[in-house]
Amino acid sequence: MVDKRKASVLVDYGMPFEVKEFDVPTPGPGCLVVEIDVATVCGSDVHVWRGHLKGVLPINPPLILGHEMVGRIVAFGEGAELDTLGAPLALGDRVVWAHAPCGRCVECTVLHQAQLCRSRYVAYLNDCSVPPHFTGAFAQIGYIRSNAGRIRVPDDVESGWASAGSCALRSVVKALKVAGPVGFTDSVVIQGAGPLGLFATAVLSTMGPRQIIVVGGPDDRLALAREWGATHTVSIEEMPDAAARIAAVREISGGGATLALEFAGVSGAFAEGVELLRPFGRYVVMGTIGGGAQPVDVSRIVTKGLRITGSMSGEVGDYADAMAFLSRYRDRFNWDLMLGQRYSLDQLGEAMEAMLAMREIKPVIVP
Repeated sequence: MVDKRKASVLVDYGMPFEVKEFDVPTPGPGCLVVEIDVATVCGSDVHVWRGHLKGVLPINPPLILGHEMVGRIVAFGEGAELDTLGAPLALGDRVVWAHAPCGRCVECTVLHQAQLCRSRYVAYLNDCSVPPHFTGAFAQIGYIRSNAGRIRVPDDVESGWASAGSCALRSVVKALKVAGPVGFTDSVVIQGAGPLGLFATAVLSTMGPRQIIVVGGPDDRLALAREWGATHTVSIEEMPDAAARIAAVREISGGGATLALEFAGVSGAFAEGVELLRPFGRYVVMGTIGGGAQPVDVSRIVTKGLRITGSMSGEVGDYADAMAFLSRYRDRFNWDLMLGQRYSLDQLGEAMEAMLAMREIKPVIVP
């Protein structure tokens, strides 16, 4: 008799999730089958659920959403006994894993930017009715493809931390690599106090810039940002007008930030970010994907000589760095403060609503 396990399935955009059973796959060469230990909800999951990314990314419902997860190895395919760093893997070990790049395109082989691979297999955006079925995190089983990098989770990193770090933190790691060096005289402004902004605050606080200014809300998240190293916070609730926020950041920084990181993902954030920077400032944009075009005065970019770069996701080296950071600074930061309530598979809709309403930073799914 074929073993079956459960997953929470999105049949179509905006629809309630349905718990379904699928056959547990047998791992092919280089592949792993894992039991999902824990998963966390990402803002991208909410956007896909709501249909906001339809036409922006290749998405093929029905879907098992979720791409932040930790799995315990239950079956090996031939040749899958090591993680990407060369560490030996055993049954029961916990791993996080990356999307699967093709390894052949220009982005993979020449630019060494696997996260931009034009043929990258982003499992949770693919049809789960097709074997191996278990494409996303909101399930009891996960399937790790042979070309998906995988990193063993350090023993001193709890599964909830690693799950949250496997997307939000690894994306921050990539964005800061894209940004370039951060020095002691830099004033850094972070737009957004969600998981990306909070992890960025923590990482930057270990790098020693002169100022870390977080623009966002609600107030409890700004309090956490200050606990994790923000020198200043600007509340979008107390200052709903963008002009007031711009003036506040300019006053705090003495004329504008030298580096801005956009993790807000809301309309108007990009144009506001341009004004938060001083001349020759750097701007890394990551939070804005989907949602349509946004107006911006391009002449301000030109006359201020701004350097603007997009940053998308991360590759397996960023996952490794994220796990190392969680381990090294586990006594400095209380990573549990990032995590929300625990939900079962049949409560996934409630978890999504909690994320959408900003009642929780990272709802936790325990399948």
